[in-house]
Amino acid sequence: MMLPNTNQAAMKKLISKSLKNNAGRNRYVVLAIILTTWLITSVFSIGMSFVKSFDVQEQKMLGTAAQAQLSDPTADQLALLGSSDKIRDIGISKDVAEWIPAAGSPSDSRQAVFGWYDRTEWNAMKAPLLGGRAGGYPEERSEVVVPAWMLDELGIAEPKAGMELSLTYRAQAGKGGLAAPRAEKFRLKGWYDDYPHLAGKPGTVIVSEAFAREAAGAAAFEGEVPSTASMTFKDESGVQAALAELEPQLRLGPDQQLHPVASSSDSGTAWSTYAGIAGIVLLVMVSGHLLIYNVLYVSVSMDTKQYGLLKTIGATQRQIKTLVRGQSNRLALIGIPIGLAAGALTSFAAVPLALGSLSLETGVEISFHPLIFIGAALFAWLTAWFASRKPARIAGKVSPVEAAKYAGPARKRGKGGARLHRMALRNLFRDRKRAATVFLSLFLGMTTFLTVNLLVLSMNTDNFIKTYVKNDFELENKTLGFEYQGEPKPKLSKELVQQIKGMKGVTDVRASYSERAYMPYSPEVFGRYMDELARRNGFERPSDEELSTSKEGFAGFAVGLDSRTVEELSKKAGTPIDMERFEAGEIALSGSPELPLGGKFKLGEPGGGPEKEFELGGVMPPDGQVPFSGYAPNIYISKKAMEQWLGREPIGYKLAVQAAAKQHPQLQQQLEALIAGDGELKLSSKLDWAKQLNSSKRMFYILGGAVTLILASIGILNFASTMMTSIIVRRQEFAVMESIGMTRRQLRRLLLLEGTGYAGISLLLISTLGTLISYGAFKLFSQEADYAVFAFPAVPLAIAYGLILGACWLVPLLAFRRSGKLSIVERLRDPASR
Repeated sequence: MMLPNTNQAAMKKLISKSLKNNAGRNRYVVLAIILTTWLITSVFSIGMSFVKSFDVQEQKMLGTAAQAQLSDPTADQLALLGSSDKIRDIGISKDVAEWIPAAGSPSDSRQAVFGWYDRTEWNAMKAPLLGGRAGGYPEERSEVVVPAWMLDELGIAEPKAGMELSLTYRAQAGKGGLAAPRAEKFRLKGWYDDYPHLAGKPGTVIVSEAFAREAAGAAAFEGEVPSTASMTFKDESGVQAALAELEPQLRLGPDQQLHPVASSSDSGTAWSTYAGIAGIVLLVMVSGHLLIYNVLYVSVSMDTKQYGLLKTIGATQRQIKTLVRGQSNRLALIGIPIGLAAGALTSFAAVPLALGSLSLETGVEISFHPLIFIGAALFAWLTAWFASRKPARIAGKVSPVEAAKYAGPARKRGKGGARLHRMALRNLFRDRKRAATVFLSLFLGMTTFLTVNLLVLSMNTDNFIKTYVKNDFELENKTLGFEYQGEPKPKLSKELVQQIKGMKGVTDVRASYSERAYMPYSPEVFGRYMDELARRNGFERPSDEELSTSKEGFAGFAVGLDSRTVEELSKKAGTPIDMERFEAGEIALSGSPELPLGGKFKLGEPGGGPEKEFELGGVMPPDGQVPFSGYAPNIYISKKAMEQWLGREPIGYKLAVQAAAKQHPQLQQQLEALIAGDGELKLSSKLDWAKQLNSSKRMFYILGGAVTLILASIGILNFASTMMTSIIVRRQEFAVMESIGMTRRQLRRLLLLEGTGYAGISLLLISTLGTLISYGAFKLFSQEADYAVFAFPAVPLAIAYGLILGACWLVPLLAFRRSGKLSIVERLRDPASR
């Protein structure tokens, strides 16, 4: 009976010698592991940086890391929030004064407040977004942290911590009141980039608690000065549900608001990105697995006699498996650290390059979390481990008797004699598993290449603009949005409109208007709308009685439109509208299809004032609807009707400008100069949209190109490994053929035919099944991006086909050239020499 041998030292020695003897073959495994680890690290880093950059940009543009806010909280409400097990942090902020810029200064039209934050607000909500120049929390009375734009407009080009600033302000004096202006010297604690100011929000001069109490008065500071409670939650994905649970417990007052702060973490964007990362990582793992498996499988085939001899001297099946897996693990220990280092170095260049094309205003956040490297190393090791399982199992089952007479995969006798093309075809499928891994590896790499190029080329800029961008230029008044803190301003004045109309190339200028409005609730008119709103957003529907008693609670927006615009939209959508009644102010259009035609309702201003009755005359086509809304549906009326209702000129929301195409670049410059320095106006144009789409296409090219390049490299390496080992295994066979009269030229031609067979079958698979997969990917992509136009990547594919053919011809010739250094006699005597 044979007793098992568990000598670990002997196994380690065997593993080391086997690795040394098979150094040539093992280079392919190490290179595959390096490429796999490199790509996984890069994909994780770029994907995580993508999510992090957009999350940080959104937080910086909002000016807070908070996930929800409560206006003017009472002590009881703060106590209730503090006792909630759903909330992580609660911070308090107060605006205690208003900054007064110098008359006639460039900042005369800009707004800023003096704001105080408690420690939690500063540490958890603000400081992480302000950057290292903020200098820390203001401790002493005169210390301030100011926006960088304010320093620029005060003429301070090189600010230094500790320098004096002269600022004029008006302190809060009770509810809504302001004290007389006062100039004072402050000491600069630090400064920060004020990204919310780009969105038209007032800047904030961050002050100490001592100054805040003195400026507002101790009693007013504790009671009359409005405050805001900002919250972060333990479960970031359950913010909406937590707010819905907390709202009835808080018993909000009539002027209080509890609302979430917009965050991408509650949307599907991050999860779709993670799904994309997972898909790419899986693809890389499969490709890496194919190469590692193929090389180890070849190694097992070539070392069959060795494993048989080991069994004859007492090696067990388990030890043979350990030998193969041990080789794989040691090669992984070599390849994974190199791949991680290459991935880290590449990410420093690739992440800013890829994400920089997105033109993020707040910059790129490179994510190098330790989990990225741990995850990449784990996935790469799993790839090598799975790839070694089957070869190890095959090696462990080798019989000593079978191993002694093993001479490689058996050749089947075929018809057609010794014609080279028939010999090449038989050799191609001599080892079907090995051939299948080569075909699959090349197929994956080139199909990914085909898909990436097809999707990028299908992102048709002209069709995108035609589909989504109606106007050549748009000028938007940002003071009308919910994000703006303060009263709406008439930024789109008649003088501004006349200036734009007078610019060379402008053919048409149309204005739309917007006013916040309340609508006395009527169940007959708004009941179905409220049912659908509650169902769609997942909250408990208020009763009709509650909505009817809250006069200003059922509020939304009234939008005034040029009648020509409404008529054009109506014709395009195929929904007839009585334009005479619309222009006269008798009927209005709804932004929601749930409102009944013919239903009557009233519009009123939130602060009180005259009301005007309208009849619902239809639904506004989607192309003409505004991208914001309130609790009540948006109502669309003519400008004339809006003037009748308000008794004044309504506030302009947007200017739609059409112009001759040749003049677009010049008009872009003129309009940018016209609104330069005014953060409350936003300019967008077809040129801007084209630039953004082209930036996205460049990003896809960079990321997709990197992925496909490495996948294609893995496929070509797999082919090279297969051909190299095939020629090494067949040295004796070639020597026999040469000894009976076959020339080296004929052998080279035979190998070229084999390489052509690999290339031809791979290209056939790519041209048929690969094209079908790419088209399926395009159909899925076009459901999200309906502007996409199918464009087959003929030129990139022709280049790729040329590279595959070149590799499949060049590799066999190089391998054969290396094998020809030994004489025929030497090869006949030593078939296993390598």
